[in-house]
Parts: sequence; structure tokens; C-alpha cells
Amino acid sequence: MIVGNKKKIEILKQIIRNDNVPHAMIFSGPEMIGKKKIAIDFIKNIFCKELCGECYFCKSIDCNPDMNIISPVEGNIEIEEIRKAKERLSLKSYHNKIKALIIDDSHLMRKDAQNAFLKMLEEPKGDTLIIFITSFPEMILKTIKSRAQEVKFSLLGKEEIENHLVSLGSSLQKAQEISLISSGQIGKAINFFKDNDKMDFFNKSIEDIISLSTSSMSKRFQYAEKLKDDKMKIIEILDIWERFLRREILLKVFNYKSSMNNYSLAKTKEVIDELEKIKYIIESSNVNKRIAFESLLIKL
Repeated sequence: MIVGNKKKIEILKQIIRNDNVPHAMIFSGPEMIGKKKIAIDFIKNIFCKELCGECYFCKSIDCNPDMNIISPVEGNIEIEEIRKAKERLSLKSYHNKIKALIIDDSHLMRKDAQNAFLKMLEEPKGDTLIIFITSFPEMILKTIKSRAQEVKFSLLGKEEIENHLVSLGSSLQKAQEISLISSGQIGKAINFFKDNDKMDFFNKSIEDIISLSTSSMSKRFQYAEKLKDDKMKIIEILDIWERFLRREILLKVFNYKSSMNNYSLAKTKEVIDELEKIKYIIESSNVNKRIAFESLLIKL
């Protein structure tokens, strides 16, 4: 079930009804809001106009020979993967429909991998569809963006998340708590609901930043050392810290009790700016993750 972005989903359905599916599309927007799920359902809808959920196409989309999904491995999408995908796209459709390719986190393709698509996008052959999914559309080459139709998805509203969690069996109180910390990202909200360890990790990460803000440099470096180069864990911690600090700004602005009295409003904003910069660097490059993380810890 897809939650939110109803207007954009209706636009996609209209594209199919009008038989006006482009050869290339970019699905952009924040992480964990369902872009990949929407892309898969969009392709399902091309194969099955009714999205019945019962036919061969609806049930076998994940192993359909006319459908392929590429995801990053260790933060990279190598050109070899793109070459293999291009070969598959060049073959005749098994079902006499379309050949479809989804590239998840497509901003993690290096320039040579992105360039490999250009000829195909300039001179598309047959009924092919390539969907680039990304949280950083600015990292997609302009030459690709100019040849692709972009659909921009947005964060979900608090009420949408609460209603969905309640439909999954959550109490209203728990749904409200989760919606406050999921920052409009339905994927994170569902993870929090289904996995208590995620909630524990969230609370522990907040305790950590409060403690680190008054700790010695040696304690901060020890914290970074424990994480090593665990990119996903570092990004998850940075996400949590950013949400926490943004809440702290609101508390300070409205003179409510703050968890970090040692931070002025200006200092909180400064740390958020630095945090966003470090997070972007870690997500979008092969920089040494620990060194980048340490540079943030120094400024806490």
C-alpha cells in the first residue's frame, strides 16, 4: 500500500491512461517516502491497467524478465552494472510489453556510469522505460535530466502517517509519538512501529548527542571510533540528531524547556548547518566516513 503523494500518483496513472509513458523518468524527493514502491507500482500499472493484484504481472513483477532493478553496492553503482542493464533493455520484450529498468539511489552512479545512458536516451529503441530514483537530483547529469521527465515527491503530513500506523494496528498515542520523530518519512515511521529496537536506537542517539555536547574531545573521538566506517549507521544517527536539533530550535524560539541548555539558538543553527553538510558529503561521495563524522563531533 502506498501512502501519500496522491496527486503525483494520479498524474502517473494519467500518463498510462493517455498512453504517453516517456522513455526516461526521474523520481526525486526525500528518502524513505516510498519513491521505489511508487516506481514499481507504476510499472505494474503499465503491465496491468487495473492493478488487480491477482494476475501474473501483478504477482511476478519482482521476477519479471522485462523488469530490472539496480541498487547500490557499498555506496556505488558501477558502470558494469549499467552495461548489463543496457544489454537486457536491448532485448525484445518477453511479454510484448515494455522493458523497464529502475535505478535506485541513482545519484550514486559515477559520471562514467551516467554517461553510459546518454546514447540510449538520445536514440531510444522500442518500448523501454528507465526510472532514476534519487534524493539528490542535482547530482544527476544535466544531459540526463534534460532527456527525462521528472516527478517530484514530497514528505508526508503528520496526520497521514498517524492514520496509516493506526491502520497497521498501532494505538493512536504511539502513532502520534512516531509521527513526531519520523519527519514525514513513512518508511521510517513504519520501521519505528515494527521494530522496537529502532525506537531504542533513536532514544539512545539523542542521549548521545546531549552527552557529547559537553564531553571532552577524546570522548568524542572514542564515539566515532566505535562506529568505524559504518555509513548507514552514521547517516541514521545524523538524521536523528538533525530532527532532534530542529525540535530544540522550536523549543528555544518559544521559550519552552530545552534538553540542551548549553546551546544558544545561534549555536544550534550552526550545528544543524554543519550536520547537513557532513551528511551530504557522506551520502554522496566516497570520503572517509569516520573523518567526516569526527569533523562534526569537534564542532558540537
